[in-house]
Amino acid sequence: MAPPPSTHVSGPLTHSLPLKSATASSAKELVVSVEQANALIDLIDLRKGNNALSSAMPVSGLVGAGLADSNGLACDAEAILGPASTVDYRLVIRVISPRPSIGVRNVRIWPSPPRSVIIRSEADGPHLTQVDDCNVPRILAEETLLEPGPTIHDGPPWISADFVQAVRDGDLERAQSALIDVAAKGPSDSHFSQDCRHKRWSVVLCVREERTRDQWKDAGHVECFIIDHMHVQIHAPLDPRVLALMRERNAPTLDAPPRTALWELMMELLAQ
Repeated sequence: MAPPPSTHVSGPLTHSLPLKSATASSAKELVVSVEQANALIDLIDLRKGNNALSSAMPVSGLVGAGLADSNGLACDAEAILGPASTVDYRLVIRVISPRPSIGVRNVRIWPSPPRSVIIRSEADGPHLTQVDDCNVPRILAEETLLEPGPTIHDGPPWISADFVQAVRDGDLERAQSALIDVAAKGPSDSHFSQDCRHKRWSVVLCVREERTRDQWKDAGHVECFIIDHMHVQIHAPLDPRVLALMRERNAPTLDAPPRTALWELMMELLAQ
């Protein structure tokens, strides 16, 4: 029997960015390839001397670049990522939008006072950095596109499950098609319909993951649908099997609380 589909949404970093060899701009930042970033994320969870390189060996250049050795993380990689191995939870953020200025962005945050670890996808590859722990809330707000703005909720109180799943699959074309179907059910001159038709939308998914004995487990999430005229929360389960059932029953609902309330929900994911 095939295993059930996973509800774990972080997954590996994708190849949406060009690959390049690891380069270090300073001891506080490292730019690596997508494969190297994924392997280093695996190595964060392994302890020294615990056959750490078994999952990283297929990644070309990891050892040669001095990022790993027989004990696991090494040199600059250990200096930057080391604090992440001491914490038992992390935030995984994914932003997807048809806006060229946004596209698809992936961010992981390991909150660890006094220095937290962040891996962020950029145009030249994943950036591995450390920041002061006090800066994490600001970075969380920036990465989740949470900023002051109007709230004109003139669209439907729901969004289609097909749209939510397409976004989580990273399929912008399918997501746009599903969104047009939703917009067609409302007034064509509404702000909601206009923003949807003209591709002025983004979706942010922020998941708290907690470390168990042998894996990371989802421990809460906040998902938001953002257009020029509102910033609303999507109430939809992470489990794709449960979400699929919503195609036939009640669609995921949209809630437009004050943005300060959305910020409180984000901060709850960050709280220890």
